[in-house]
Amino acid sequence: MIERNLNILHYSLYKIETRLHFLFNKINPALLLYKVPFIKKRMKNKFEIDNALEFHNNFWTDKKNGFALRFTGGWLIVIIAIALISFGKIGISFIQPGIGLSAYYFLAMGAISFVICYYLVFKEDHYLKYFAEFENWTKARRRLNAFLSIGSIILIIAFFFISLLYFK
Repeated sequence: MIERNLNILHYSLYKIETRLHFLFNKINPALLLYKVPFIKKRMKNKFEIDNALEFHNNFWTDKKNGFALRFTGGWLIVIIAIALISFGKIGISFIQPGIGLSAYYFLAMGAISFVICYYLVFKEDHYLKYFAEFENWTKARRRLNAFLSIGSIILIIAFFFISLLYFK
């Protein structure tokens, strides 16, 4: 259950990131450089790249090693770490109020978050199986899961600030 939900969150973040990438491509003036004949020729001769824009998009959106995948994987780790920090802060404040959090606590929660995400999402590219399953979703279901993912992220961030402000 947790594994599937984490993979849904990861997939939704990935799809949002790739959509934003393609949206930004429409207004990115730097991509006009790929249309300059000198640069096209240099990319083809030196780097053996025929279509630089296609190479750029593949670099960003590749499901196995793309930059968006690494970026959203990092966000997933941070989101889980924030949730763990919040729950831990509330638990500590109930057991022994007035104790502050040290840097070691934040590092420990970050490490635990990384281990959780590694074993449930990233290990042996386990997420690819889920990505293949989620690609078959209807557009409405993908949109619903994207909204649920964004909502859960907003709730986790709000929960984090509430735990830091009210549980001292």
